[in-house]
Amino acid sequence: MLKTIFAATAIIASLSAPTFAAGMMTCDDASIMKTEAMAKGMTDPMKKDSMMMAMKEVDSAKMAMKDGKTDDCSMHLDNAMKATEAK
Repeated sequence: MLKTIFAATAIIASLSAPTFAAGMMTCDDASIMKTEAMAKGMTDPMKKDSMMMAMKEVDSAKMAMKDGKTDDCSMHLDNAMKATEAK
């Protein structure tokens, strides 16, 4: 019975890891340009703070990409996307 529990736990862990990784944005020029366009498209004056935060994250993503830090770049792009979706 203990083997069954460990096997089930291992299967669940292996299936959930790709799902989490799929949520991260790809760090490439196209993703950065898309995210930057979304941030610049925020014209509502009530969302100015969110737009500024998104632009800072896009700038950080560009710097991380330039430095070859793809994980950091993806994290900053995700943060920028969340800022554009803020209410």
